[in-house]
Order: sequence, then C-alpha cells, then structure tokens
Amino acid sequence: MRRLVFAAALLAVATGGFHVFISASLAAAREAKAPTFSERFAPVLPLMEKH
Repeated sequence: MRRLVFAAALLAVATGGFHVFISASLAAAREAKAPTFSERFAPVLPLMEKH
C-alpha cells in the first residue's frame, strides 16, 4: 500500500513538472519572432561578396 501511495505521488509530481515544462516551451515559442532575411544571413554576406 505504501508503494502505491509513493508511486501515485511520484506520478503527480512528474505530471506537474512535465506540464510546467511544456507550458514554458509553448510560451517561449509564441514570444519568439522569426528572423528577417538580413538577420539570418548577415554572417555570410561578407563571404558572399568576396566571390
């Protein structure tokens, strides 16, 4: 019986942690903006101009 209570408590904590992790990931994805063309390719533009 003690093992069942421990397993249920562990499952509840793991589920809560997983929910927080997924929620934080989704919030970060919503806040992130897609880079513009110049932001994405700025590091390579000087290399392209040399050729």
